[in-house]
Order: sequence, then structure tokens, then C-alpha cells
Amino acid sequence: MDGDTRGLGARVMDGMGRPPRRLFALGLGAAAVAVLVDHGLRIDVPPPPPPVPTRRPAPDETLLLRAVGALDRVVEAETSVLAGGKETALVQRMRAVSQDQLRVLRGRLTNAGVPTAVIDAAVTTGPSPSTRASTGTPTPTGSGTTSSPDVPVRTPMALAAVLDSLGPGDWAALTTAAASTRELLAAAWSQRLAAAVLLGRDVATASPSSARPAIVARTQPLVYAFEVVAAQSAGEQRRDAERTRAALVRLEVAVSGSSSTTPAGWALPYPVTTPDAARRLAVQTLSSAVEAGTELAGSGPDAATLEDVARWSAHLQALAVDWHVPLTAFPGAKR
Repeated sequence: MDGDTRGLGARVMDGMGRPPRRLFALGLGAAAVAVLVDHGLRIDVPPPPPPVPTRRPAPDETLLLRAVGALDRVVEAETSVLAGGKETALVQRMRAVSQDQLRVLRGRLTNAGVPTAVIDAAVTTGPSPSTRASTGTPTPTGSGTTSSPDVPVRTPMALAAVLDSLGPGDWAALTTAAASTRELLAAAWSQRLAAAVLLGRDVATASPSSARPAIVARTQPLVYAFEVVAAQSAGEQRRDAERTRAALVRLEVAVSGSSSTTPAGWALPYPVTTPDAARRLAVQTLSSAVEAGTELAGSGPDAATLEDVARWSAHLQALAVDWHVPLTAFPGAKR
């Protein structure tokens, strides 16, 4: 064994008792690398990837994304109905309003830093109203309407069913939003219901809420105002006023649960003694009532209050269209 060991030592030493040059060079290289590393230089080591930035969600982001997705599908359904050539002027106006709502809500998200890709992904999520209809095997929606998942929306009534498909969960989600978002979406949804009324759908009033006394108090003067409008009008305007008054009486009965009674002591805002003044009164009173939705809902409404006010407002918005008060994207809301 000793002989073997001495032989191994001989193999690693040169003839003068020194290590071979190859081992000496390797030792110098390792020493140089150690010095460089000690001075902060890394050789052939890629830098670590930068940290992935995390994005904080914008206020009410989830709710707004859902609203944008649903609204985009409403626009799709309106476009589908227009392709069928029915109720063209009315549906065109509805689609223009829906597109305005979509532009504002998308803008609110992008201004809050939400990437466009995130918004576009929300648009492509979920079933499209253009694949729903009111025939075939029905499936329930939030507000008691029925729809079929496979038949395209081609008729105004099918579109009206899509518009009147907001359910309890939608109104409940709205109560969790900041005041500005809640006001904006509640106004947009009331317009959506008004569009359903204009298409001939029987949009029922909601169950009574804490806002119901204020709703009744706001409706009764409208009935009286249109009694005056009808009395001071003639011809077609008188017939229009009588139809509007009859509709307001039905609305008053629906929200009050009793027969209509003319309020005592309600004063006109100005003398109404001519057809022109009567028309002015009609437009002014209806427009003022539509704008009052936010006020009636109050500062901290629950889901029942939001739906109650929106459905009441929808009927007034539809009546106002007959008096050339156009549908607007966010009636009564501050953008």
C-alpha cells in the first residue's frame, strides 16, 4: 500500500517536486474568479426577473365590469332586433342610449386604471341575449321573466324580456357600491326598464319599500297636472293628455294600493290657460319627476328601495317620451 501511495504522489508532482502546470493554472483561475465575485461581478449568471407588479382593484370594479358585460349584451340584442327591421326608430334610439351608457361605464373603469384587456374579458363572459328568446323551453331570470337559451332575440317583445331581466341579486349588489356608482347604475337600470315599457312589456311596480310614501306623494300631483293639461288643450294634444292622465291614474293606484284621489291644495307652478302653457306644464312636470329618482331613493337605500324607485321612474320615462322628452342614459344621475 505504501508503494502505491508513493506512486500516486509521484504522478501529481513534476520532476522538480512541484504541481503540474495544468493544476497551477486552474488554481489561479479559481482565485481570479473569487476576487471578481468578491467585488460584485457575477459571471454568466442571468439577472433575476423583475417583480410582477400587482394592481389594486378599482372602486366597485367587479360590479362595473358585470354591468359593462350585461350592457354590451343588451346592445347586441338591440342590434339583432334592428336587423329584423321592426320598431326601427325606437330601438335605434334605445341602442344609442345603451351605447352612451357603455361608453361612460367603460370610461369610468379605464380612468380608474382598469386595463382594457380586463374590460374586454368581462364583455366576452357569460351568455348573450342574442341567443335568448321568449319561446322554447324557458329558463327563469332574476325578475321572473323567462327566456330560452337557444333562440335568437329577433322581436321587440323578446328584447323587452331581456331588458326586464334584472333580479333581486342585481339590486342587492347595487347597495354595496359607492354612492356615485350606485346612482349611476340605478339610473341606467331605470332607463332600461323604461325601454321595456316602451316596447309594450307590462313592467310591474315593485313591492312597497321605505320610499313608497314619497313615490305616492310625487305621483298624485302628476295626475292633477294632467287634468289641467287636458282641460286646457284641444284636438290631438287633448287626447294625448287624457291618455297620459289615465296611465298616471293606473300608476297611482299601483303604488298606493287605493283609488286615485286628486291632492288638495296643490298649486300649479304658473297659470295654465292656453294649449302652449298646457304642453309646457306636461313636459315640465314629467321631466321633473324623472329627475327626482335619486332624491327619492335617498342616501343609503336598500335593494327594495332602489328597485321600487327605478320601476316607478321607468313608467314616467316612458310616458314622457310621448311628450317628446327623449330617453337619456342616466336620468337624474350626476356623471
